[in-house]
Amino acid sequence: MSVGLRRLIIIVLGVLAGVTAWPLLELVLTFQTLFPGYFLFSISQGGLFGFILGLFFGSAEGLTSRNRGKIFRGMVTGAAVGLVGGILGFTAGQGVLFFMLQQTVRDFAVPAARGVGWAVLGLMVGMVEGIRARSARKCGLGALGGVLGGLLGGTVLEFLRRRYPDLIYARLAGLTLFGLLIAFFYALLERGFSHGVLRLLNGSLRGKEYSLSQNRLSLGSDPGNDIVATGYKDMAPRHAQFLVKGRDVYVKKAAESARLLVNEEPVKGERLLKFEDVIQIGSVKAFFKTE
Repeated sequence: MSVGLRRLIIIVLGVLAGVTAWPLLELVLTFQTLFPGYFLFSISQGGLFGFILGLFFGSAEGLTSRNRGKIFRGMVTGAAVGLVGGILGFTAGQGVLFFMLQQTVRDFAVPAARGVGWAVLGLMVGMVEGIRARSARKCGLGALGGVLGGLLGGTVLEFLRRRYPDLIYARLAGLTLFGLLIAFFYALLERGFSHGVLRLLNGSLRGKEYSLSQNRLSLGSDPGNDIVATGYKDMAPRHAQFLVKGRDVYVKKAAESARLLVNEEPVKGERLLKFEDVIQIGSVKAFFKTE
């Protein structure tokens, strides 16, 4: 699977998350009078929406790599992060609302509070993949993409909600666009800050591509690796690592006995990669190319 197709799938997941969240949030809305106060009702909505968004975004890496273990772990991580993000976001929004109502800017209080809430929710959901991969760089890219998508998507959602308060399909459109924009900005930033693509040339992973958009990417037979190379011979549990340093990408052995060659030359220590290098990791062959 190409990195372009992977990013398209992430955007589709964002749309599906918004569509899935809509009937559940409408259900919560019908029971608004049962909540003891608007604050609890608001954070319940935020937590539910964040949970669903995180669930979908967390499954992305496992789906695109066809790894069931990563799908499950990603969904659990994503749901937890999204739930916390929704609660924090809408709590922050209520805090902004309370503060602004004490000032002379009451006309802008509700839109500003909602904007803060959506932005914080977007930030947390955008970080899901970085948290799953334990990558500070991916967390940063996801946070920025999430904030941009959250602000823009939240603004449109609030506009539709206010302009058509009795039209439930307006909320469907807003929620769908919200999920789409978070995914779109994440994919856009990942593309812009990628240091290249690793394309696998043989075996069960033939044709799959992995974007080097995080500081460290590991390859081996162990399920905990970023690239899980099952079915390949001469493969250590953690065989090789790709390291991003500044604008350069290096490869090195992660185990002393591991077999690692670049352009048929054995690698000792770290090897600086150039585009169009052919890398052999055990029996895995890969091609390093631009986006």
